[in-house]
Amino acid sequence: MSRPGSRHGVSKLAVPIGLVVVVAVAGAYLLLGGARTPSTTQTSSGSTPTVPLQTVVDQLVNDINQRNVDGLTTFYTRGSVVHWSGNTGGLSGLYTGTDDIRLMYATTVGKTTQMSVNSTGYAEKALGPTDINATFVLNMKAKSPTVGDLNATIDVTQEWKWGSSGWAISRENWAYTGFSASLFNAQYPPATTFPQWAYSLKGGNPDLVSEKSFEWHAGPFLAAGLYGFLFGVVALAAVRMLSGGRKGWTGR
Repeated sequence: MSRPGSRHGVSKLAVPIGLVVVVAVAGAYLLLGGARTPSTTQTSSGSTPTVPLQTVVDQLVNDINQRNVDGLTTFYTRGSVVHWSGNTGGLSGLYTGTDDIRLMYATTVGKTTQMSVNSTGYAEKALGPTDINATFVLNMKAKSPTVGDLNATIDVTQEWKWGSSGWAISRENWAYTGFSASLFNAQYPPATTFPQWAYSLKGGNPDLVSEKSFEWHAGPFLAAGLYGFLFGVVALAAVRMLSGGRKGWTGR
């Protein structure tokens, strides 16, 4: 024979349990779901490349034009190494792994309001069956509210490797042969969207200064903390409702 208060207690728990599920699912979607959608899909059916490398390079250039930081990051792996050198206006440095490379694009390409870039002189040199060296020139024009009109010419050298996920950049060098930014050239105050510029001019290491590193890396932890707090509130409400239901049963 069931206890008179058992069904009542279960019905009271139904609402908080449902809220817990909703909060958990929503949090998982926002944290893991993706705000990241790859810009292109590569399929690898074996050790032999099935996608022409130039097609992939064209997509990378298109993602620069679209200022698509998430899309650009998909062309790299945790072992990728990117080197920016030459007349970069303070952005010269070595960037390793997807986290650093994402930050590099987020604080440069991602901070422009307009972007127009095209590639010329594309050439390939096979280093092996699944290893190709690509070279080309990027001609870039962009606008930023803090650096003004930006013009750059960049000699790009990339080593691509074919793997289980398709083509990925192993090593890359952007050698800036020309760089001009109207407000930067006019020596405006160094509070730019590219914090590496100001830091470099002061004699510091421009590689991923702490200002942007904290913003980028702390975001997911703050979001996780928020959802943990909401989960705790709902769980506490469930415990109190369950406790109230038991008291009502024992009092009869």
